[in-house]
Amino acid sequence: MRNYLSFLFLLSLVISCTSKNNGEGKQNVKTEEALTNEILEIDPRKFEDNELTLSDFSSEIKYIPLSDKFRMGNTKALKLTQKAIYLVSDPSSGGEGNGQEELFRFDKNGKDPVQIGKIGKGPNEYLTSQFYTVDEPGNRIYISGRLNTVLVFDTLGNYVRQFKFQNKEQRFARFELLGKNRLFVPDSKQGANSLHLWSVVDTVGNIVSSKNNTTRPFGTRLGPRSGTFRFSDKIFYWVDYCDTIFEISPDLTYRASCIITPGEHKLIHQNLLISIDLPEKLLEFYSPHYFMETNKYVISRYNYNRKFAYVFIDKHTRRSKVCYFVWQKDNKNGIPNNLDGGMSFSPEEYFTDGKSEYLAGIIQPFQIKAHIATDEFKNFTALYPEKKKELEQLANSLNENDNPVLMLVKLKE
Repeated sequence: MRNYLSFLFLLSLVISCTSKNNGEGKQNVKTEEALTNEILEIDPRKFEDNELTLSDFSSEIKYIPLSDKFRMGNTKALKLTQKAIYLVSDPSSGGEGNGQEELFRFDKNGKDPVQIGKIGKGPNEYLTSQFYTVDEPGNRIYISGRLNTVLVFDTLGNYVRQFKFQNKEQRFARFELLGKNRLFVPDSKQGANSLHLWSVVDTVGNIVSSKNNTTRPFGTRLGPRSGTFRFSDKIFYWVDYCDTIFEISPDLTYRASCIITPGEHKLIHQNLLISIDLPEKLLEFYSPHYFMETNKYVISRYNYNRKFAYVFIDKHTRRSKVCYFVWQKDNKNGIPNNLDGGMSFSPEEYFTDGKSEYLAGIIQPFQIKAHIATDEFKNFTALYPEKKKELEQLANSLNENDNPVLMLVKLKE
């Protein structure tokens, strides 16, 4: 009997320990899952000092020279689809309505360029094409080309129609395609003096829904920084006087995707006096320039503590890698390129073909030619020496006045 009771005691002890271990294991799994599903907090004070290089997230790089059929000037507003490359060119470097911001479409190999509409004040012309969105499957391009007016073209550059936003009190510029036949239009104004944070309109200008702006207006001499980006079938929107990066779905539901941690490090509600040294003062605060998202990372370019930097934040582990760079006119520099020893990479656009993910940027031929002539490049030991030779061959085939080159970086799976 005593042996039987001893056996029962030992059995209960084993069961108890086993249950405890199983419970702890489940708890650890839940903790890891919870970390992945938690809202990501973005705080530059907590970024890790791990040097970011191209090989950290990529092992493949491709250069696509753009056809010289149309001469391109300064470029901006890069967008990629599975079939095409879109780019705005402004040879005059003028401002909105004063320059020659014309939109061009190239095929995915940089060939067969098409000019989408043209600059002018005529009935089918636009003052600027800097703000546009593309519905490639629907064969439509929407350009916010005039005050409160959207011009619609097909992907061959033919004018289709135009429409005005029905609510004339709201004046939009930047927008993105959300789902089918709907446009997401953010509404950010100086000092948070906007009735709405964003609206969604149909393609004849009717407002379908709006999100009220809950930030109280404040006095400031500074305009807001804000941006949109696409990931999956969703639109993401942020503005620097709000601490939330919102994720908006085609069914018009939305949620907080990331939180930008508030604090003294963040430039918000600052009524700084205009002075000669104001630009230097602004660099002391954390100020994001843009955000992107991939399956694995949240990516941002920003300035903080008088430094410019890129950060890649792993969405699953929350670990981060940062690289600092010097901002120079017409050459922002970027992430060190240790794959082929080429120019540093400045990501401007995220793109997926449904199988793989890519980041893309634009570089100028004269910059490539100047770079490969440096001792730094000649003496650099690239991870892929054959790619370094290919880059030299490309540089030698280019004229310094040729059109820009698309730098396409494939992300590791």
